[in-house]
Amino acid sequence: MAGYDAYRRTQGATATQNARDLEYRLLAQVTGGLMEAESGRASLQDRLNAIMRNEKVWHAFLADLNHPDNGLSQSLKGNLASLALWVTRETKHVIDNDASLEDLIVINRQIMAGLKPEPMAMAG
Repeated sequence: MAGYDAYRRTQGATATQNARDLEYRLLAQVTGGLMEAESGRASLQDRLNAIMRNEKVWHAFLADLNHPDNGLSQSLKGNLASLALWVTRETKHVIDNDASLEDLIVINRQIMAGLKPEPMAMAG
């Protein structure tokens, strides 16, 4: 739960951002790390760090989805929880088989597209 607590603290520290903006920015950061790791320019340690950071973000999302105060519909929470569990399985596959990070990158980008902040929110 330490990742979830850090996620909640970050949400509180950025009161000028709404949760969607924060989640978008967080996914943009970890996706950038995955893209750098996939480029072949990253060391093995940097690649593993990027992969594990992405997994931590998804674990925080999963914890948030299960929190009683989460206002998303049950259907959406279920779909996102399934994605979070897929990320965990894919992360293990990537590490065990030195596989491509492309599928993780694609999923993050798809979620980012749904979270894309309004233009006014980006100005702040």
